[in-house]
Amino acid sequence: MLVNFTLAATLVATTARISLGLMMGAVLFGYLIRLGLIFLAVFLVKDTGWISLPALGTTIIVTHLGLLIWEMKYVALSLAHPGLKPARQ
Repeated sequence: MLVNFTLAATLVATTARISLGLMMGAVLFGYLIRLGLIFLAVFLVKDTGWISLPALGTTIIVTHLGLLIWEMKYVALSLAHPGLKPARQ
């Protein structure tokens, strides 16, 4: 999950310096590519005996939603007030 979000942040940070249209395209297609990577990871381990697919699916969903909610505060602050860093807590 952390690699997934790091890849997303890198795409946004890199393309935001170039143009808004490129950033929007990178976010859209980057999401589709990252979703495909998650699907590939699940597909590769689905037949192994030590994986419980309901537990794996629940873990992926909860982890993604938890990290998105945690990160949402910082993204909202930086977009609402460009140039200002959120205060450390």
